[in-house]
Amino acid sequence: METQASIYLKENGYYHGKEKLSPALITQFKREFDLFFEEKRERFFSRFESNTNYSANHDINRWNMLLPSDSIMLKSGFFVQDDLFQTLQSVFDAHFALVFFSSDISSPGSAFQTIHQDGNDFAVALNVPLVDSDEQNGATHIYPKTHRVAVNAPFTNESNKFSDDEIILRAEQLDPVSLDVKIGDYTLRDLRLIHRGTPNKTTEQRPYLSSIFLPSSENQAPTFESINYGLKLFKQFKDIAFPTGRTELIDYANTFGRLVLGFSNSDRVNRPIPKHISDQLNENALYCLRFAFFEDEKLNERIIRNVSSSEELLHEIETAKVEFEQLAK
Repeated sequence: METQASIYLKENGYYHGKEKLSPALITQFKREFDLFFEEKRERFFSRFESNTNYSANHDINRWNMLLPSDSIMLKSGFFVQDDLFQTLQSVFDAHFALVFFSSDISSPGSAFQTIHQDGNDFAVALNVPLVDSDEQNGATHIYPKTHRVAVNAPFTNESNKFSDDEIILRAEQLDPVSLDVKIGDYTLRDLRLIHRGTPNKTTEQRPYLSSIFLPSSENQAPTFESINYGLKLFKQFKDIAFPTGRTELIDYANTFGRLVLGFSNSDRVNRPIPKHISDQLNENALYCLRFAFFEDEKLNERIIRNVSSSEELLHEIETAKVEFEQLAK
């Protein structure tokens, strides 16, 4: 069933839900998040053998961080509030899954990002600000309706193939909208929508929770054995890449990791969801997370781990091994 939010999202490529979440809940999230983020930064910089030019793991003073499974943030199931879930159902109009339970942080000193798409393929990002955000601390600039191949083209969930030059050319013909948000708001964004991060001119972090939903099958995925093989190789890539400080190696390793998790339909395959967390999740949340690895074995039995999906992933893994070895020479 169409909702006001889904109609707006299909038309414009984003939707801003104002005052939809409890500020008290977001305050809990922020308290928990700050501890995780500090641990993340310590782990990240400990990988380098000496001083590095890296200021963060994503861009200049920008971070991406997957969030823990044993957390208030996951247990709350904020990502499937009734209106949110209905909107996602309408926009996808088929099966979908929460593939990345993550966060996006703009640190002091971040600059304008290059105008870009997060991908050519249809997917939806749910962003929840943990602080008020505007153009002082790094609000996102978006270019409405650029998720479609042309302004007057109908909405579809098909991939588009714009080059980097074409993306910038489209954006130059439009005025960006600054997505100023407050605690308790959320935004939904089609990942094909052209956008950019803006500078954080303050002395404080600007964290967003970032849940990424992708189209999926109903109940089929690669085996855990093939997934774990890819994740083991991901760790090997990181162990080789980080001590060198070489940007191209580190970026390749991180991109490969995201590829494996994307094929897995969940970044929880190596972040098991404890039973005391899954027991608190409603059916909609369990549906979105159904490809995760659960401590409750009954929940794992919902997914068929088949050969064809595994073979496709293994092909990507073997290709990546060759490419990384060439790059590392």
